[in-house]
Amino acid sequence: MARGRTVVAVEGGRELRRRLRTIEGGLAELKEEHKWIASFVLRLAAPGSPRRTGRLAASGRASGTQTASVIRYGGARAPYAGPIHYGWPARHIAPHEWVIRAAKGTERTWTAHFQETVRRLVERTPGA
Repeated sequence: MARGRTVVAVEGGRELRRRLRTIEGGLAELKEEHKWIASFVLRLAAPGSPRRTGRLAASGRASGTQTASVIRYGGARAPYAGPIHYGWPARHIAPHEWVIRAAKGTERTWTAHFQETVRRLVERTPGA
């Protein structure tokens, strides 16, 4: 697993995307589901982000692709997001993993939502 990533593997994800290509809007709905999950976790993670000036807390963004939910913090106005979140031992910065805690703490909720969406989409595919 790459540093900075929490990964939940979906068994049969490639086959699911192949089947969703056969229905109109199927892959778009999967992308929207991933964005919903990222937005859900981001809403719950935001209050736990460290605040001095508020720039780091305001830099959170959620997006979704066909294969992943993505939460990003940082950017030009808050380039220190990674070291604050994951820590930087050489600089004596302890990790403050507010996004990971929010994702793990709500995993039951968003996995159930994802499973229901996938079930609904699979029922719409030809030969389901």
